[in-house]
Amino acid sequence: MRQHRGGFTILELMLVLAILVLLATMAMPVIETMYGDVRVQAASDHLRGRLAQARTRAIDDGRPYRFSVKVGTGNYRIAPDSGDFWGGGDAPQTQDDTLPTPLIDEGTLPSDIIFQLVGNARGESGGWTSFVSFLPTGAASDDCSITLQHEDSSPVEIQIRALTGGVRTVKLRPGGGP
Repeated sequence: MRQHRGGFTILELMLVLAILVLLATMAMPVIETMYGDVRVQAASDHLRGRLAQARTRAIDDGRPYRFSVKVGTGNYRIAPDSGDFWGGGDAPQTQDDTLPTPLIDEGTLPSDIIFQLVGNARGESGGWTSFVSFLPTGAASDDCSITLQHEDSSPVEIQIRALTGGVRTVKLRPGGGP
């Protein structure tokens, strides 16, 4: 008489594996969308930090600081708001010794997030588009907003209030509305 051993046949194992692959394939778009939203939120947090840094430096240094972006990319630049710092992109060779060393920072948002401007912005040399200038009072030059987008997620709009220089984040629906 034959004894039955515990175990599975190769057919049963293949069937279970096929079901697991099917479930993973169905779940993948949802997981990628969730991960895309996390990436946009991380980029939003990064941008808010950089905007706060520009505003703080404007207050501390007693001079306006400009935050500019390259639209359609994730590149940004922070520097004092004067032609000396924006003409060729480098700091001037002669500096006023009464002012602190200026902050000049160029960076990129994380994870393939791109800038899309909302409203009126002015273009500059080197492909930079001026987004906002923070004044020594802490106020911003204008009410403005910019949208962060990634192909796998809903866009996020960063809004700056001119009177206070305050920054607010609004998650948009995929169609563009709040």
